[in-house]
Amino acid sequence: MIFRKVFTCLIIIVLAAEVWSHVEIEAEDYFFPLEPVINYCKMADQCQHDFVPICGQDSLGLTRMFNDNCDLYEFNCDYKKQYQHVKSDTCKYEMEAAPEIFEQE
Repeated sequence: MIFRKVFTCLIIIVLAAEVWSHVEIEAEDYFFPLEPVINYCKMADQCQHDFVPICGQDSLGLTRMFNDNCDLYEFNCDYKKQYQHVKSDTCKYEMEAAPEIFEQE
């Protein structure tokens, strides 16, 4: 009986060690604990600029306007930020500061 429990514990420990050895966690790859970060540098390299202005917001609620999605990806890559595309209404103060960018022709 004891042998069975010890054997079971050893198997669990070996499996846990095997799984843990395949987990590669680096500080810059995680924004919050166990929340994977999008690889914005790779996305920026593959992105095609369409120059449609978008609003971006980070986890602290800070907002800013970007020229397009590619600009957001490049900014996140260059400055190690986590801005995400949100509704344009979120950046209403930025739009008031630079209305010529958002005028339709």
